[in-house]
Amino acid sequence: MAAVGGLAGCLGDEDTDEPTESNPLEVEFFGGVFQEVLDEHLIDPFREETGIAVESSAGSSAGEPLQLNSAVQAGEAPIDLVAASPVNRIRGERLGNWYTYEESDVPNIDNAVDDLVSYDEETGEVTGVGAYGWFGTIVSQTDLLDEPVTSWEALWENDYNWALSESSQTTLLDITSEIYFGGTDHQDTEEGLVEIMEKIQEVTDNVGLWYDGEAEAQQALLDENVEVSSLFHDVTLVMEDDGAPVSTNFPEEGAVQNDANWVILDSTDFPEEALEFINYTLRPEVQENISENLYTYPTVKDELLDMDDELQDRIFGPGVDAAMRPNHQAKIEHEEFLDETWREMVL
Repeated sequence: MAAVGGLAGCLGDEDTDEPTESNPLEVEFFGGVFQEVLDEHLIDPFREETGIAVESSAGSSAGEPLQLNSAVQAGEAPIDLVAASPVNRIRGERLGNWYTYEESDVPNIDNAVDDLVSYDEETGEVTGVGAYGWFGTIVSQTDLLDEPVTSWEALWENDYNWALSESSQTTLLDITSEIYFGGTDHQDTEEGLVEIMEKIQEVTDNVGLWYDGEAEAQQALLDENVEVSSLFHDVTLVMEDDGAPVSTNFPEEGAVQNDANWVILDSTDFPEEALEFINYTLRPEVQENISENLYTYPTVKDELLDMDDELQDRIFGPGVDAAMRPNHQAKIEHEEFLDETWREMVL
């Protein structure tokens, strides 16, 4: 457990070096357009204001918790801080991957939406704080399609060539269970998961790309290799603003709402700087700047923000209440079964 050196104290007797240009604080999040925007509107401003050497990397280390745990235990993890989805945060927490700290170590933590602050089940210390939120929508390649796709049910039609995530944690499970099985709680049992994957098998002939990362799907759309993708609403809006032939649409059945937490790896050499980074991200003006440029939704309380109606409409569409929320708990409880069965039945 530690405290932010310049904000709430010091690290006591721990001997830690400061980040340098050759050994900076490493922050990992999604790649592609997402990384480009966050570099400009989060990483660079943080570096300029604090003087802390920091750089981003694109990846999904949190999605491989066992491999990450081995690296953490060996003190060889290549990153210090990562934005982890709820499933990956909980999996990493159970393995002891994350550095924990007191709320007082991050003075701006009171700004965070309460549901987006996570705690260690045993110690009660903080394990993660909301980084950003997003919606998963349907993205159409407008040079290839006269009309955008606006329904998830189009997945089961033979009219389109799709890009979909190959991960067994995919929100396609939630979409399918919501539309065809009465809700995402159909994933609570192994029998229910098998029924959902049997329904997904009907989609596989319409998939032109099972992508490993979102940047791969973005490129496939730009290269006209696929016509439609399940993808992030936020980065697609950035691509639209840049003139790319893509269109993001909130589906009739609802977009998929999700979020990520900043978590610090327990092997970091720079806990003070990592905590200072998290504290910086929780400033309302920083959150607004990210939302204005990346179109993710803020993770600080609404009353602290001054976003105009046009921006809110663009980010939230019909709103959170109209969106699906993934069944994270089912994916954690049935992780091993899901990984194996997904490979056998779908991929």
